[in-house]
Amino acid sequence: MPRPSPPSRRGRRTPLTADLEAGSGLVTAGPVPASPRPSAPARRRLRPTQFIPIVCGLAAIVALIVACNPFALGGAFARFELPLIPAILALSAAYYILQGLRWYFLLRDIGAHISVGDSILLNIAGQATTFLPLGELTRAVFASEASGDVEFGEVVATVTVQELIFMLILILIAVPGVLSIHRALPVLIVALCGIAFVMVLLLVPPCFHFVHRLVERTPVLRRFTGQVDHLRQETVVLLQRPDTLGWSVLSLAGAGVSVTLFWLVVHGVGGDLSWPVTSFVLAASYVAGAVSLIPGGIGAAEASVVGLLVLSGVDPAAAIAAALLQRIADKGFATLMGFIAYSIARRRFHLSGLSALRPGQPVPPVPATLEPVGV
Repeated sequence: MPRPSPPSRRGRRTPLTADLEAGSGLVTAGPVPASPRPSAPARRRLRPTQFIPIVCGLAAIVALIVACNPFALGGAFARFELPLIPAILALSAAYYILQGLRWYFLLRDIGAHISVGDSILLNIAGQATTFLPLGELTRAVFASEASGDVEFGEVVATVTVQELIFMLILILIAVPGVLSIHRALPVLIVALCGIAFVMVLLLVPPCFHFVHRLVERTPVLRRFTGQVDHLRQETVVLLQRPDTLGWSVLSLAGAGVSVTLFWLVVHGVGGDLSWPVTSFVLAASYVAGAVSLIPGGIGAAEASVVGLLVLSGVDPAAAIAAALLQRIADKGFATLMGFIAYSIARRRFHLSGLSALRPGQPVPPVPATLEPVGV
């Protein structure tokens, strides 16, 4: 039986809004009235059209397999060094444990009363829907339901901050690898510019207001302005907290674990790549997956991995095998762990069914906006 919804927090000062008013250099433009906040996830079934991007991603993977000699690909799989499997799976599990531990400190910053163990459990449970349209936001849904004292929008901000910082760290780790592949330098520059662009939009009010006005004038996007305002407000406060940067050492450790996992996979199929070059290939695949907007980056990530491995001198069949094994070792194993963790978390917290998960309905723009001092 679903747990009843927590009492409304409209008009209350949350830890994030208190920090914003006290130390971020922002003040409210007049008294802040009670305003609509992102609602709890609605239980609505997924529409078939939402699976179109996933189907396109799978089609891209099939095209890669067909383009390669199937016998050569089979030989690459057969040559994989089986003794590496336990180490690879252990690294995959370690990554999601580190991710959950890092998430705990962000959840604590927004006032969520969730223990370290439960944060890791909910983080892994969220991986059960990696390839569904909700993607990474599943763990935000679970955390808001399990805590009962934080709103969905606030938890989404923690996921946003965590992913931005992880992506930035992964790209910076890839710098030595890029320097050894001069033709890859434009890829790194584009990725860094993309991260910088997002940071500027979030942290520089005039830039955000300019984009906000464009969104308000766009018929399809204007209904999301309330959600964008709320997400930006919560994200900015988290980014301005000193401990957000301090605990990012856990994201650094997670990035190192991810690169090492991929390096073992590449070596397992016979690829001779250095750790720095491997870090660049992995970082580029993350960026390609994020830009594609396909849940889990399926298809786009594999295509970028294959292309860059071949560019680095790896045999095409081995490159495709490495891309597929990387997907299985990372997201495939995480999905399996996710279903196990979800079965535990659902009984513990009375969580929503996976097939009914959906973000809350769009909310209207907040009447009183936050403005920088002196504006």
